[in-house]
Parts: sequence; structure tokens; C-alpha cells
Amino acid sequence: MQSSLLLRVGLLALAAVQTTNGWNPRYVHNLLTPFSRLGMFQEIVWFVSQKESVDELDQFVRLMGEAFAGSATQTVVSNNTEMRMNRSPAKRNHISFVFTTGVDDPIMEVFRKVLLGRHFYFALIMPLQKVDMKDMKPVYDLLRFAYDEQFFNSMVYFETKDGFNQLFGVSKFPSMKFDNRTDFMRYFAHASKQVISARSDVEGFRFATPLRQDLPHLFESRGRYEGSTYRIIDTFVRFINGSFRELQQPPDALGGRVINMKQALQLVRERQVEICAHAYALFRADDQLEKTYPMLVVQWCLMVPLYNSVSTYLYPLQPFDWTVWFFVLGSFFALICLELLWLKMFGPTMPGVHAAVLCSFCYIINVPTEGQLQRPSLLRFLLLFTVFFHGFFLSANYTSTLGSILTVNLFHAQINNMDDIVRAQLPVMIIDYEMEFLLEINQELPDEFHKLLRPVDAAIFVQHQTRFNSSFAYFITEDNWQFLDEQQKHLKQRRFKLSNICFGSYHLAFPLQMDSSLWRDIEYFTFRIHSSGLLNFYARSSFQAALHAGLVERIPDNQEYTAAGMQHLAIAFIYLLVMSAIAAAVFTMELLNCLVFRNH
Repeated sequence: MQSSLLLRVGLLALAAVQTTNGWNPRYVHNLLTPFSRLGMFQEIVWFVSQKESVDELDQFVRLMGEAFAGSATQTVVSNNTEMRMNRSPAKRNHISFVFTTGVDDPIMEVFRKVLLGRHFYFALIMPLQKVDMKDMKPVYDLLRFAYDEQFFNSMVYFETKDGFNQLFGVSKFPSMKFDNRTDFMRYFAHASKQVISARSDVEGFRFATPLRQDLPHLFESRGRYEGSTYRIIDTFVRFINGSFRELQQPPDALGGRVINMKQALQLVRERQVEICAHAYALFRADDQLEKTYPMLVVQWCLMVPLYNSVSTYLYPLQPFDWTVWFFVLGSFFALICLELLWLKMFGPTMPGVHAAVLCSFCYIINVPTEGQLQRPSLLRFLLLFTVFFHGFFLSANYTSTLGSILTVNLFHAQINNMDDIVRAQLPVMIIDYEMEFLLEINQELPDEFHKLLRPVDAAIFVQHQTRFNSSFAYFITEDNWQFLDEQQKHLKQRRFKLSNICFGSYHLAFPLQMDSSLWRDIEYFTFRIHSSGLLNFYARSSFQAALHAGLVERIPDNQEYTAAGMQHLAIAFIYLLVMSAIAAAVFTMELLNCLVFRNH
């Protein structure tokens, strides 16, 4: 009760001295008090010009603060351009008051920067001087500022020299228009209806945007534009009663129409493009550019070629890893050592070293000798029992794995990490402006890998990548890979694979002007797209459209496959011949040695 009384006294005092100021405190209080009771604003931001000092301004700020005391905190800003409300702990909905001497007042730049990312919310711009209705230029200048900086839900409030209170705003669609919003409740009801329905009406506005080749997101097929993400944004634009208008760009390096996303993003920053029809993931939002609500989270990885780098002569070695072969040989020598120990313990009546080696070899291939079975000792019984399990599982695994390998006459050497890329010295192709992004986010790339990077124009990159030129590895996002992989899914032996060499996950979204009035509409629309599954449907159908346009093709399967034959086992016969030759040489040496011994 006492607070209400103080508020009325303060307003009467302000009304008594407001003969020269361009605003009426009582009018503003009566206009906004209903919102304080509804608790619609959780933060009040005051932007106060330093050019003029108004005695009653401090009292007005205190009184408005008392009116919203139950629901809002307050922040006063005068010259801090580094502050950002979207980074502060303040709650989402807020109201701003701007006391200014005009559009050239430094407080307007402070107002623009501090509320960056929050221009959508309500603000009241209040000139400090009364306005002559015959000369509305100061008001129109403020409205043009609001138009340029996307303050479409803000208003310019002023009092005329005749004592009338006026509210003016600006509309963007279908063209810039200054609106008299003095009937505030009517305007508020209309704006609330749009917010609740999440559907603006741009009244046929044509959004300028590049429309270039950007597989799989956007491309031209049979006289119309197609693409997985373009069909989504095109549906949204038609949903708000608008359309796209192509913004012409120069040809690419090959004279074609491949999109250069660096140029497209710059057009958005320069406010030539409101929303870009090309979805993109590899960029960061800044003070001039932001992203719509993301449609996907995609990884950025390398697609690498699959090589037949293993000769068929080495197939018998492939069933086991080198460590397994090491343990096999280790077991062989361990058995030899046991045989030698056995000979030393039981004297010369036992067979010699040659017999020990031969027995060990028989153990390792699970072929026991006749002499061992006729005179089985306890040690040999344990050895045979152990080697039985060893040889059984080893030979069973070897023969089954080798049989599987022989059914396919190609054995792929996989490239799965950065060391494999460096070891193979495989050049890695990347778009020039994406290389800048890569080096920005990965400043500690190995020098050996950095030397393999080949930055090229976007058109050259697309030409090599879509044709699966196996001379290079390529940077690619996950959704692009799923599209290109359709070209080779029918092949028994694919040409490329998506490796495990990745450089982070990013949001696939549409580039949008900072503080665009469309951000909330497209956010709600994207929610519906996710729930309906349209994105997956458009992604599947985009390949067929690109196939009809001749932009991609199903790679023909020209390789002839033959069943496993004797040519696959050539190495086995080579080993047999080599061992036979060695055995013959050893036998000859033993004969010569025997003859020499007899002669002496």
C-alpha cells in the first residue's frame, strides 16, 4: 500500500516537470504495468544516453523498477559495448528502455551490441526531446535504424509538441513500412497471435539467396531445384507465404555452378541474404551470422580409397597376425629346447638333435611319429596331449580363415587412422576455405599430415570426389558420405570407405542473419520436420533426383570374379619346391660328407 502511494506521488511529480522531455512517464507506466502483473519480463535493461542529463530520469527508472520489482531484475548500461545480454545469467524474456538524443547518439551503438542475439525482444526507444509532427525525420531515422538492425518488435515512443503520445514501429515484409502502433493493445494481440501460431506472413516476399550445385543439399534436376535440405527450407518459405529469388554469382573455377560457401556466408554477413538456402555445417556463428536450429549433427571425417595392396602369393600368411606367427615359431623352438633337454637327461641312447627337430615339427603340425607312439614316456605323453589341443585349434582356425580369404580374390589393406595416411603418403584433398576452418579448430595437426593436404577450389573438389578418384582421400561430412555411398553400394568391392579419421561433430543448419525475425518460425518448423521424418525421406529421394540429372552415377561393376583355383595356391607349391630343393641340397651334402668320411 505504501509502495503504491509512493509510486503515484512519484508519477505526479514527474508529470509536473515533464514540460520539455519527449516522453510522458505516466503514459509509459500505464502502458507497461499490465505486463508486470503478468510476469512477462524477467529482466529490464536501461540504455541511458550520456549526451544529455535529465533530472527526473533517475526517479523514473526507480519507479519503473518498483512496478516490475516482483518479476524482473534491472541492468543499466551507458557505454559498455563489450557486454552481451545473451551471455549473461539473465532470463530469456526482457524489456529494454533506450533514452537517446537521436540515431547518431553513441547509446544506439551500445544498444545494438549489448542486445546482440536478442533484437527479437521488446524495446522502447524514447527520444529525449518532443517531436513536431510536421518534421518526423528524427523518428523515421530511428525507425530505419530499427529496420537495419532487425528490431522489428521494438517501438519508438515520443510525445508531440501538442502533447499527444505516439508509438511507431517498422515492418519488414513485404517491404519496409512505418507503422503507427499507438493502439498498442491491438498490435500486441496481433503479434501474440503470430508468436503462438509460429507462423509469420511475409506477404509474398522473395528471399534472395544463391541457388547453386551443392550435392546432396541443393541442385537442379529436370528444370526444378531438388536436394535433401533445400526441400525443407523451400517448404518453410512457402509456409510463411514467401518464395526464393536466385542471387546471381560468378561461375566456379571450371565454369560451372558449384556453390562457394565462403562467398555465400559473406553475403549473409553483408545482409544481402536473409537466409541462405544452402545448409552447411562447417562454420561458426559470429556477430553478423548465426545458424538456424540444427537439422542434424554430422561428423567431419575422411573418405579413403580401398586398395588391393596384398599379393595373392602372401595369402597363406594372412589368416594369422604377425604376433600369432611369432608365437607359433616360439612354440616350435620351445619344443626343440624340451627335446634337447630330454636328450641330455637320458643320454646317447636317445635320438639326436635332428630327431628332436623333426619331432618338434611333427608336434606343431599335429602329426605324431611312429616311434613316439611305440615308446610313449610320461613326458612325451604330456607333450602329445598339449600339442593335440594346440595343433587342433591352430590348424582348424588357419584352414577356415584361409578358405574364407580364397573365396575373394582381393584382400584390402585398411586405412583407419592418421598414421596409416602418413605411412601410405596418400594426398588428402580439401576445399580451400574448409582448410582455413580446419586449421582454426585443429591447431596441432601433425606436420606430416599437414604436408599431405591439397587445398583446391570447390568445383575441382566436387569433380574428383563424386567420380571417386582413388588418387586422393577427401574430407566429407557424414550426410554427404551417405549420399555418395549410394553410387557404390551395389559393388562387391567398394572403392571408398568412411574412415575413423574424424575432426569433430558439427550442426548442419541454414546460415541466417544475426537477429533475423525468422529465427523463431524456422525453429518451430524444424521441430515439426524432425518429428515427421521428412529429412530422412528427402535424403533418400535426393540421390534419385541427382541420378536423373546426371550429377552422379551408379558405378559399373567391371571386375570379373573367379572361383578359388590352383593359381591361389601357387605360393604353396613354390614353398614345396623351395623346401625340396633345400632338402636335396642337404641330402647331397650328407652324401658327400659320408663319402669323404669313408675315404679317410
